[in-house]
Formats: sequence, C-alpha cells, structure tokens
Amino acid sequence: MVSAGEGFSSCVLEAANRFTTQHPQCSVELLTTADFHKIARGAADIAVRTAHLGEPSLIYRPLGRLAYGVFADARYLKRFPEVTPATAVNIALLPPLDRLPQMCVAKAAGLESTQISVNSFAAQLESVRRGMGVAVLPRILAKDLIGVFPDLQLPDMEVYLVTRPQALKQAHIKCLFAILEQVLLEALCVENAGDYLLGERPEMAAPRSLSK
Repeated sequence: MVSAGEGFSSCVLEAANRFTTQHPQCSVELLTTADFHKIARGAADIAVRTAHLGEPSLIYRPLGRLAYGVFADARYLKRFPEVTPATAVNIALLPPLDRLPQMCVAKAAGLESTQISVNSFAAQLESVRRGMGVAVLPRILAKDLIGVFPDLQLPDMEVYLVTRPQALKQAHIKCLFAILEQVLLEALCVENAGDYLLGERPEMAAPRSLSK
C-alpha cells in the first residue's frame, strides 16, 4: 500500500502504471489522505510526505521541494484583468488544510476574500479551472493555469519518500519505491536526479503482489 496526499495521486498512479506494466502479476493499493499513517507499524509500505517526523526507524528519502503559487484560469483573468490579492476571489481550503504555511502567507498578503471553501485540492483545482476564482496550488498541479501575483513569495515544502528498511528487503516493494522515486523526481524537476536514486537498482525478477 502507498499512502500519499491528494496532490501526489497522479505521480503515484503513474508509478503504479509503470510498475504493473513491468510486472502484471502485481497490484498496487493507493490510499489518498492528508493524515500521516504509521509506516513503522505497517499501516502502509511506502508514503509520500511533506514533513519529516524524525522517526529513526524509517527511511526518509529527500526528493526536492514542492513549489507553490497563486493560479487562475484565463477566463477569470479576462473578466478581471486588473485583479490583485485584495480583490481576487480566493478558492480556500477548509481546516486543517487552511493552516498550511502557503495558505497563511497568502492570507497575510491580502488574499482573504473567499466565496467558496473546499476540503480537497481536487475540488479547489476544479473550481479554479471553472473560472470561479484564484487559489494557492502546488505548481505541479497547475500546469494548465496561469500564475498570478508573482511578487507573492510562498514557501516551498520538502518532499520525502518514506518506508521501512524491512520493506525494502522485499523485491516488489523495493522496485515500486524506486519507480515512484523516479516519477516524483521527474515531476519536481530535481536536477541530477540520479544522485537521489537508490544506489542499488531493485531486483526486477519475480516480485510478489503489493499488499498491506
């Protein structure tokens, strides 16, 4: 099982597709959640996290930084060409996501006017694509949108791929871990991606089904 926040679901699905294409006898379970599951207790085999919890029994593989920005659809900007943080309609996130550092910085900069609040990045992204307002979004999710307010500097988030040392002793988990690592590095545009990869390539022969 792979545990990841909603914003990373496309990366996990891409990795799962590559993995199951190579090994059609295997399966992958994806749990999208904002919660940090107890990897050390076996609640998941692999997790994508944006915080280091300092768990000494786990492997935290740093992959790079997740950049954020404020984005809008072209239709919204056509209606409001002179939009500013103070006049923009913000598609906000409900608690606890509204306490993310990026949201707090944007709000402090004047991005406060809110007509719609949602509890997921998917709903937030869809709202922006419909031209309903602007939103603070990870850049990897906003490729089809237009960045606004370039002077508003939002903090990045570190991205880690987390697992147990015992899990990497299993060929199928080690293989999926390496593929997911590569997909995330590609998405984050990390230079010299090879420096971050597992020193030893996973054994590709006869991996077993991925389960909890």
